[in-house]
Amino acid sequence: MKLQYKFAPLEAEVDQRGKVTGYASRFGIKDQGGDIVVKGAFIGNTRKPKMLLQHDPAQVVGVWDVVREDNDGLYVEGRINLGSTLGKDVHSNLEFGAIDGMSIGYRAKDAVKTALGRELRQIDLWEVSFVTFPMLPEAVVSSVKSIDGDNPAILKRFVEQIMREADFSADEAKAAAAAVARVRAEREVSAGQDEGLTLDALRNALRGLK
Repeated sequence: MKLQYKFAPLEAEVDQRGKVTGYASRFGIKDQGGDIVVKGAFIGNTRKPKMLLQHDPAQVVGVWDVVREDNDGLYVEGRINLGSTLGKDVHSNLEFGAIDGMSIGYRAKDAVKTALGRELRQIDLWEVSFVTFPMLPEAVVSSVKSIDGDNPAILKRFVEQIMREADFSADEAKAAAAAVARVRAEREVSAGQDEGLTLDALRNALRGLK
């Protein structure tokens, strides 16, 4: 089963006991993919979503105890498992600000195209993850610019992770990472004049991969 992902900037509070409260999704906000979650989209979900890291089912961080809609979006309360190494690491990164957001893993049961974008009217929610980057490459171009082009291994891992979060296959993600690393290297200029990796360059690198 193939899930879709939707990123939300981190709006959560985390205490020393590992309790997390905040919003995993907001209503009425158009994302980089043109999707808008509307009020009522999560009503009817009977499955308690998993708390994961980077949408990886092998990396269970803790449990979500409360998942409900309110007037603003999908409100969640949960507990990070501080008895595990992964839980301690995630908790530390949340407090430090190294993790930037949460992202829902879902299937769209009712989605309608409108003049404003695709409205997600009914969502089958499977998991809520803590994530480092947004789901779409367009939203992380500024971060790609800061990566040292002399370290292709780091750049490839970075881009591959982004592509996997954007629901590309493993082979597509690897091909995209190699393409972006090549474009980044080609765009290097003299010190102090590095233009970085532009959105157009990224799109060209990814053209034909999906």
